[in-house]
Amino acid sequence: MKKLLLLFFFLSLPVLAFSQYYTEGFESYDSITIPPDWKVVNNAGFPIYPFANWTIRDSGKALPNITVSVEKRSRAYNSLKAFDITWGAGIDTVSGTPTTSDAWLITKKFNNIPVDAFFSFYACGGSASYLDSLQIWVSPTGDTALSSFTTKLSTIVWTPPVLYGNFTNYTFDFSQFVGQNIRVAFRYYMVVSDMGYVVMLDQVEMFGTIGVNPIGSNIPKEYALHQNYPNPFNPQTTIKFDLAKASNVKLEVFNSLGQLVQTIYNGFKPAGYYEATFNAASLTSGIYFYRITTDNFVQTKKMSVVK
Repeated sequence: MKKLLLLFFFLSLPVLAFSQYYTEGFESYDSITIPPDWKVVNNAGFPIYPFANWTIRDSGKALPNITVSVEKRSRAYNSLKAFDITWGAGIDTVSGTPTTSDAWLITKKFNNIPVDAFFSFYACGGSASYLDSLQIWVSPTGDTALSSFTTKLSTIVWTPPVLYGNFTNYTFDFSQFVGQNIRVAFRYYMVVSDMGYVVMLDQVEMFGTIGVNPIGSNIPKEYALHQNYPNPFNPQTTIKFDLAKASNVKLEVFNSLGQLVQTIYNGFKPAGYYEATFNAASLTSGIYFYRITTDNFVQTKKMSVVK
């Protein structure tokens, strides 16, 4: 097997320079449910055990085809849950023969990619004895058909020995897709007869300065966070806020359990009036809370998503 190259672009600029307009830590899902508009595909050409394919698990759970032990269980980078896939994705359940896996995890669609966009996630793979890899693909058309994933960004390779469960951040410049509606896919393509172990994926995020725009040129006398409109809404709403002084600004959305579901903006803004666009296409119906945090002001308000 030819040696796979690890080609990824890492941006070391401070996070405060960018708006984080999508984040998914998989905390609201389980082994049966996945985030809205995401998709799991087995393209191996033979049936496999479904839970060996991309599955969201709590930390500390036993993994298919992995010898059960305390140190070789599912893990997460952040909080409790993560997506994982094992070498069992390459085992034909009819013949029992381990061959080559071809398992895809496809993200939601990201619309109108901004010029400064970059994509980030945390992943780990392999073991002390087994090599693992993960391919990163992009569909420039935003389709879910595997044939639409024509741009291969990288193949991440974990060459043994590696420390089991040691998550690393991988970041890719997405400015080449500016203005396009795209999807990202994680492909587990391994000859599992002699390679492959487990790959775990967590904290998928998209960054880029979109969604927050100044309104006029006046300076407000007070800080304020206004009620979103429309409310209830589906899938998009507008949130306005006022900054009496220049400040670091974080505008976040939480579910009814207090879990962060999206960071609309995280950066520095001059004093002024602003409006932000929030898209809830990836969320289910329910009550959510949005909160603004600045250097001198914090406020939270409630909004409703109705689908």
